[in-house]
Amino acid sequence: MNGLERGLEAALARGEELLLRAPVAGGTIALRTPEAQCAAAFGTAGPGGSPMPLDARLEIGSISKSVAGLAAARLAVEGRIDLDAPVRALLPWLELPVGAGEPSLRHLLGHTAGWIAGSDALPGDRAQALALGETVAGSRPGAFFHYSNIGYVVLGLALEAACGLPYPEIAQRLVLEPLGIDGAVTNLTGARRGELCRGTVPLRDDAPWSPADGIAEAPWLEPAGADGNVVATADELLRFARALTDPGSFAASAPWLPEAVAVAAAPSAPSGEGVLDVGPHLPAPGDRYGFGINAEPTARGTVLTHGGGMVGYGAFLVAHPEAGISVAVLLSGPGERPYAELLARECHAAAAGADAAPGGADPIGALHAPRAPLDLDPASTDGVAGTYRSYSPWVPHLEVGRDDGGRLVLRAYAGVEAPTEDVPLVALQGEGARSFRVGSDPRLPERIRFEGVIDGVAQVLVRDGERFARVADR
Repeated sequence: MNGLERGLEAALARGEELLLRAPVAGGTIALRTPEAQCAAAFGTAGPGGSPMPLDARLEIGSISKSVAGLAAARLAVEGRIDLDAPVRALLPWLELPVGAGEPSLRHLLGHTAGWIAGSDALPGDRAQALALGETVAGSRPGAFFHYSNIGYVVLGLALEAACGLPYPEIAQRLVLEPLGIDGAVTNLTGARRGELCRGTVPLRDDAPWSPADGIAEAPWLEPAGADGNVVATADELLRFARALTDPGSFAASAPWLPEAVAVAAAPSAPSGEGVLDVGPHLPAPGDRYGFGINAEPTARGTVLTHGGGMVGYGAFLVAHPEAGISVAVLLSGPGERPYAELLARECHAAAAGADAAPGGADPIGALHAPRAPLDLDPASTDGVAGTYRSYSPWVPHLEVGRDDGGRLVLRAYAGVEAPTEDVPLVALQGEGARSFRVGSDPRLPERIRFEGVIDGVAQVLVRDGERFARVADR
């Protein structure tokens, strides 16, 4: 069995297991090795749909950042933008977070501006950018890697100002069309909804999921901004991965590509996204983020990766230049869980024939590790503990309570922009009563405050501008 066969077989086997044990309806996998290229599909095109077709179009989520990063790198190598110029040189109307300094385009590209992860209360990219002034910066520009969707939203607006084109056209003209990826969608509106495979989410968003709970079709959203705006097939995403793996092979249509890939893949942040440590994978200690690309040093050379999670969709890309291997995985399933990464890394490790880290005997079970119920009694927490909901599918449900160790923590069971692990809430002095930092690291910028106190119990949770209402505990 050659590397192509090993990789595809491993990924498909894990994919079939996901159908039984995870809220995933189906997916597509594409793999390229020095021997050949192939693709396969499994499951259905959304809950209860027909068999998943090979040419299904799914949202690639934050892999769109890799497109944006390559666009910025191309503009830089062609001398059309200065990566170290302040963002507000291009967007003078932008009101920065409190204490933000003057971040550059390079800081946005590497997630080192010190900004919040994102603003989910508003759909428009400009409206999200305008709300930045109501947030705080957690660290000075360049000092700390903290993944920020809103940073890439602002990056897209800055590229628009530099090029005089809407960002969807920039992504198409500067990157996708020169790479021969003409069919990818960069302006996903209701008019194009019918081209998209249906997304899948857990039927319940307020409790740990089990197979008995079932799955449901994801709600419709219109992504706006460079942080996650692209829809593609597995073959199209594989072609993009190949552009990172072997940029010289695109010399005829994209002579700028090798230099741009080198710029985008060069580490620009002090750390990176990390590597999923469950399931077979190539160990990569010391990964660092570039421009929309995570650069992972392994014993087999540097591996370039990025994942994407949207409401109802998950995706992952692997580009391994030294081995000549490219992998693309697209899933109809909840984007907050790293199911696509699990498949892609296992596919890559098997195709490389490498001594992969096993990542445990039951990786899917590890992703569903149970958590003890929280103490949701508001009486012992100055009235803040309890259950809160919003109408946003990005973060539909939150719990605030004390864990087994007595810590006050934030918990969610679903939602792409919700925490996947319990996060400590640290009381802040000088920022108002019932105000908390989300996370123990003092460099983190996310904030929560509680308002609308009735009889000593807060009725409203405000998370970086997004409002949640107290509801009955589940």
